[in-house]
Amino acid sequence: MASITDCVVEGLKYPFTNIKKLLGIGVLFALLSVLSTVIGIKSFDIFRMSIHLVENTNGTVSQIPFSQLPAGDIYLVVGLSVISFIVGLFILGYQYDVVKFSIDKKADLPGFNDIAGLLVRGIKYLIVAVAYYIIPVIVWAVGIAFAGDSSVFIIVSLIAGLLFIIAYFLMIMAVNNMVAYDSIKKAFDFREITDNIANLGWGKYIGTVLFTVIVMMIISAAVGIILSFITVAFAAVINNQAVIISIVIAFIEGLFIDSYMTVFFSRVCGSIYRESIK
Repeated sequence: MASITDCVVEGLKYPFTNIKKLLGIGVLFALLSVLSTVIGIKSFDIFRMSIHLVENTNGTVSQIPFSQLPAGDIYLVVGLSVISFIVGLFILGYQYDVVKFSIDKKADLPGFNDIAGLLVRGIKYLIVAVAYYIIPVIVWAVGIAFAGDSSVFIIVSLIAGLLFIIAYFLMIMAVNNMVAYDSIKKAFDFREITDNIANLGWGKYIGTVLFTVIVMMIISAAVGIILSFITVAFAAVINNQAVIISIVIAFIEGLFIDSYMTVFFSRVCGSIYRESIK
């Protein structure tokens, strides 16, 4: 049985087995990252204008006539959000395929021949994620509703946090089980999911996931430092163009970093499942 280190090291090397395919999924991440940046900028502009109108009319946001809001920006945000959602589904579908390749011990990265299949598999992945996180989200929302009562808010928030952690660990194995059988029902076979984890060992399972997350955090911190220097360099060349700089950095981060991290993590997840069924 492979060690925690073996699984993680193999996962770190895996994305480099086919740079062309890695950059292929990187393009989707870059697109998603740029879209998210533009959505954030435009949403802030809409929010800022709404606050300005509220201050001038002494009313509330709900009382502001739509005609006074930047309709073009609102439609742009909605449109880009829809596109981002669809791109996100394709990315989830690719993660699905990476896990499948890992379970099947395939050394190469998945391709992009089955576009419709990627979308379908992405939808399956999303359904499972939503299903596992829905209870923690509801509990967290209840905590927000009691934000005025600090003691209740703290207790409910702690419960929600614990449920998020439990859901996270269960969801990883649930997705693996779904991918292995290519059946969304298998994502909710809790007996088989917990048996697989027990077969691997709860300590090793949690330890592998945590170690992978820690490695990702270290990589993210290192990359963050590098990107900060790149940002400063861009700022020195392009004066007073914060939006352009943000978009360029988002593109770089999505193309090279987000794609690598996602493929790495998905590969490790598949390896965990493969070890659990030996």
